[in-house]
Amino acid sequence: MLTTRDFIVKWTSYGAASLALAFLYILTLRGVELFGVSMFLPPLLVGVVASLEDTREGVIFGLVCGVLCDLALAGTFPCVYTVAFTLAAFACSALSKSLLQPGVLCSIAATALTFAFVDALNMLALFFTARADFGAMLSVAVRETLVSCLLLIVCHPVLLYLHRKFTL
Repeated sequence: MLTTRDFIVKWTSYGAASLALAFLYILTLRGVELFGVSMFLPPLLVGVVASLEDTREGVIFGLVCGVLCDLALAGTFPCVYTVAFTLAAFACSALSKSLLQPGVLCSIAATALTFAFVDALNMLALFFTARADFGAMLSVAVRETLVSCLLLIVCHPVLLYLHRKFTL
């Protein structure tokens, strides 16, 4: 059991690492496009942390990341990231607790699941507001997920190190 001080240090470390990874991403890969899509870091962070931590803590991390993304990024509708990341964090936690052991494979599956939640909500919103083509939206969603999973090469070891550092 972590003391209150250790708990605060743990989540401050997760927040600082997430901000450092985001800063590194913005400095190096923000404008890079592969297969016609750009990488997107926040769903990856939410998926990996939610798969490593307890359900309540992972969901709160997803909620906080969602709120911050909604404040900083334009979405297809208000609070899209808050809703998607919170639901995805819950699903990723359940995935890591019941089906897969936390590790690289679980992080890939959790990232894909988080992107599925975000993209499903965006696709629904675009379908009902702009009558966008489902096939084109699905193609972009799959390509974005695959390209963004490349960021796991850097993110997974960092977040796994923090998890192990604070797990007794």
